[in-house]
Amino acid sequence: MRRPVPTPRRARRALIRLILALPAWAWAGNFGFRPPRDPDDATAADLMRDLAQRILPVYQEANTDVFLANVTALQIVTGAYRAAYDSSKSLRSRRQGKPFDDLTERAILDGIYARARVLEADERLGFAEAYARSFQELVSPLDNAQAQVIMARLETPLAVYREPLRQAFDLWRAKGSLPEADAVALVRTWLSYDSRRSFGSLLPELFAAENRSRYVAQADVRIPVRGGVIHASLVRPGGANGALPTLLRFTLDPAEDDAQRSAVKGYVGVTAYVRGRTPEGRGAVWPFVHDGEDAAAVIDWIARQPWSDGRVAMLGDGYSGYAAWAAARRRPAALKAIATIAPMAPGIDFPMAGQIFRNAMVRWALEHATLEPLRADIDADADPDAIWQALDARWYRGDRPYWDIDRVLLGRRSRLIRTWLTHPSHDRFWQKFLPSAEQFARIDIPVLSFAGYYGADAGALYFHHEHRRHRPQADTTMLLGPYDATSIRLGTAATLRGYTLDPVARVDLPELRYQWLDHILKGANKPSLLLDRVNYQVMGADRWRHAPTLDSPERTRLRLYLDTRERDDPHRLSPSPSEGGGSARLSVDLADRRDVHIPWSNALRVKQLPTRNSISFVSDPLPEDTEIDGSLRGVFDITPSRQDVDFNISLYEQTESGEYQLLFEPYDFRASYAGHRVRRRLLRAGERQLLAFTAERVTACKLAAGSRIVLLIGLNRRPDRQINYGSGKDVNSETIADARRPVRVRWHAHSYVEITTPS
Repeated sequence: MRRPVPTPRRARRALIRLILALPAWAWAGNFGFRPPRDPDDATAADLMRDLAQRILPVYQEANTDVFLANVTALQIVTGAYRAAYDSSKSLRSRRQGKPFDDLTERAILDGIYARARVLEADERLGFAEAYARSFQELVSPLDNAQAQVIMARLETPLAVYREPLRQAFDLWRAKGSLPEADAVALVRTWLSYDSRRSFGSLLPELFAAENRSRYVAQADVRIPVRGGVIHASLVRPGGANGALPTLLRFTLDPAEDDAQRSAVKGYVGVTAYVRGRTPEGRGAVWPFVHDGEDAAAVIDWIARQPWSDGRVAMLGDGYSGYAAWAAARRRPAALKAIATIAPMAPGIDFPMAGQIFRNAMVRWALEHATLEPLRADIDADADPDAIWQALDARWYRGDRPYWDIDRVLLGRRSRLIRTWLTHPSHDRFWQKFLPSAEQFARIDIPVLSFAGYYGADAGALYFHHEHRRHRPQADTTMLLGPYDATSIRLGTAATLRGYTLDPVARVDLPELRYQWLDHILKGANKPSLLLDRVNYQVMGADRWRHAPTLDSPERTRLRLYLDTRERDDPHRLSPSPSEGGGSARLSVDLADRRDVHIPWSNALRVKQLPTRNSISFVSDPLPEDTEIDGSLRGVFDITPSRQDVDFNISLYEQTESGEYQLLFEPYDFRASYAGHRVRRRLLRAGERQLLAFTAERVTACKLAAGSRIVLLIGLNRRPDRQINYGSGKDVNSETIADARRPVRVRWHAHSYVEITTPS
């Protein structure tokens, strides 16, 4: 006879029977608890079992689904596996037909573990075999997307659970007891950690078997292109009826292989590798050169395959985002859309930004292009970030020209780095890698770009603005928010570098990208967040705004003048020019390297303004809440002591509490290239002149009434980038000997900055 499915009533009856068998130790509201020293302490399991046993008899919850989910966890930790499985089964039954949410996921995850422990006891199986059977029983009936969610939850690294558990133990050890809600949460965290210790090593084989049953995968597919071959891998849904659209990623990084995720979403997923690179990550490449023609050839190949419906869209992050634009400018017939995150724009934001070379290009070239070993005198087991910081410090303390940056950091010449250094302006070498004005005008496919206010914007802004400038009717959509490239790509966390995001900003952006592609390729509804051409989150306002464009000439601009009257730093930012002449002065000795070991903070919210090598200007308190958005522009009325200077611009909100909120990633630019990347125009040393600039950054923020706007202007002297000594020579050829005396800049009364405010 078929066993009846447990109902919530049966589950509660089973719980009552369990309660009657337990001693009545529980406290009414708080539970005494002396946690172990750490999660791996030998006593931890017994202590957590004791806590769960005391909670279970008195636990109550009006929401039946939440009740069942928490009771399942409590029962597992007490060792009542059969009762736990029955509770999870009841919850799964109740969740049928409802959204596949956290409660449903918990019912499946806990059900797999509880069922495995039951099989282990009843059939005397080894745990590995029992867990494999249980996994198959509960995961196989799910559709592809649901199964992928469960597998993603299961493969969460153990460390993600260990640290919160350790912190909770420390917290409640000091207090000696904890309220019921916190006690239940602690049991749940313990279960997540403890259970994964038992099944974590089993997951790769289980996932591989499950995926083999769901998808058809082909590794190391070789696609012929003119003058070479492209290595690729592809994944398509198994049992799919008919041909499907394809999502292509053209990359040099095997870590970006998301072909299976695309297959989960109902597409054929293809990951193709830059000429010379294999799916295993082997093979040196020469970046940018062949990507456009090779990606277009791959698209043509895809369109000819029997599993393809002839439509291809490209995904891209960073370098692969560049590759999507490189393909789009060649307009292959099958390419129907591109969706990028912080795309790299050669000569714009890499390997230089603001025409200032960054040492990071050397690390990028080593790790992503040449794949050569690091210099022999480096401890290979040391922390990679610490290694490169030490190498930057070595460069900073020396007296070598920037031409030798590869020799200093790598211990040898790099032909790739040398080639890049030969082109410090945005000359034809860089221009040939990017769409021309005519090519931008012909790109007629839908384009989606994600960018952040904190270092993930310059390339995306360049492509977006140039596309709109040369094709005003372009179907191009941009989303901007308080993100950096990593947080966009991996999923938005609640905090970023010390800044707490508004709730509405916590968007699953990779998932949003797939929703947009479903709209383009499958006719699904357009995501509501992508309402207009530009969609941006207003920090501090907990809202999104949608506009046809940012920085339109019709919009109101908040202009603030730099107060140049003689006074101590900080100077004022005023709504009108200061009277009486005078100048604000900054002097920086570029030969002074005593700060080599002082770290540069990247925190977004700080208690003290980072004023190294800088001068600051502070506005009066704002009389009311004020929104600002777009790019910071300005005109410096200056007298420089040298023929060139590298400026650093930062904008902060100083709150009434005295904290400083960085509004966009600091913007560096070389004065001789301000406003015109192609040709260098030296300054006139010792003469007063105007220098107009636009920060290649955007922001959007609601500044609270009582806050102040703080402008920080610095002169670049950092270990991690090229230093411009202002001699007028090629900056790559300058050395510390060219510093001679401190660089001085005077700002005069007509200097100002401005930014848009919503009208």
